[in-house]
Amino acid sequence: MNDLVVTRHTEARMRQRGFREGDLALLLEAATPVADDAWLLTATDADREISRRKHEIEQLQRLRGCKVVVSDDAIVTICHMRPTAVRLALRRGRETR
Repeated sequence: MNDLVVTRHTEARMRQRGFREGDLALLLEAATPVADDAWLLTATDADREISRRKHEIEQLQRLRGCKVVVSDDAIVTICHMRPTAVRLALRRGRETR
């Protein structure tokens, strides 16, 4: 579905109807196909996606301040960092760029 072309007609209707740039991708990703050429975002679809995203937000909150160390193609370690260590790591990372 990523290879779909947005026509000028679609762009005009999106502007007229208050749709935003990312709305099409989200709809096509989350909606239920109702025909070979049509998708419908049902209440069930919306509830499922909201629940999934809430779970992702909870994960991000839990993982805030975590560090992953990679060497070559292997993950070496993962750890939680103290806020002072986070600031220091960010400062050191910017200095090496």
